[in-house]
Amino acid sequence: MKKFYFLAISLIASNFFLQAQIFQNTTATAAVDAITRSTGCGFGTQPGVNMSDIAIPLAGTIADPTKITINLAISAVWLGDVTVDIVSPQGEAITLIRRIGASINSSCGDSSSFIAANILSFNSGNTGLIDAASIAMGVPVPSGNYAPTLSAASYPSHNPVNMTPFLTGKTLNGTWRMVVYDYGQGDASSVASWQIVVSPGALLKSNEGGVFSNDISLQQNPVKDFLKLNVQKDFKNLVFEIYDASGKAVKQESRSNSAKDFDIDVRTLSPGMYLLIPIKDGERKQTIKFIKQ
Repeated sequence: MKKFYFLAISLIASNFFLQAQIFQNTTATAAVDAITRSTGCGFGTQPGVNMSDIAIPLAGTIADPTKITINLAISAVWLGDVTVDIVSPQGEAITLIRRIGASINSSCGDSSSFIAANILSFNSGNTGLIDAASIAMGVPVPSGNYAPTLSAASYPSHNPVNMTPFLTGKTLNGTWRMVVYDYGQGDASSVASWQIVVSPGALLKSNEGGVFSNDISLQQNPVKDFLKLNVQKDFKNLVFEIYDASGKAVKQESRSNSAKDFDIDVRTLSPGMYLLIPIKDGERKQTIKFIKQ
């Protein structure tokens, strides 16, 4: 059984930390290689598969995905063989690397390499792709800050989603898994180590969970479709203002009766963090952060 390792700069199981916390698995995996079925690359192979896990004990929901960084140290003689997925504790996956340079399903992709000494850092704020085409054959991809980089080939499809909506609203606590696939026969791939770095401001704080005051509360957070609100005390007029993370007003809802429970439709809002400000009978109440999934 593989060992789980984590190094936390501050070993506290709460959201209130002032320094980045690093969780890592430094147990190298065995090299895996594809098995030829009809051809030596792509859909003509049975891929080799390696998995590596990191257990994160921090409770909280990801509010700012730019504060989550994934660092990979992998080895592959032929990077066009390699596909890398990250699987959340909820079982959802995102593809960070997919057979770079492969133009068709049977293509072998780019012939550059990955080496463990060159760390590949993925963050939703990154925009640069891994530019293997500019690197000579066999020369390793340099360390750097990258966005998920996918080939034009439709196989394997995997999970080509954007990091921002993927991470936003995810529960951080639990086991995260990296899955490395090798789709090329003859040049094995392996994982040296990987990390998940959680920077300050990444999580929705426990005291932002839903209560505005003693009389108005949000019943769930994160939300998908509707904000479900409960009002404990009577009111004549109630207004809710919603602002995005930049401070821009994006929605306003009014209520003029004393209903105890009601919903606000947020289906048109993009995934991300928002601020909800209730104004009860002209008095602005406590602001609360919520996550739209």
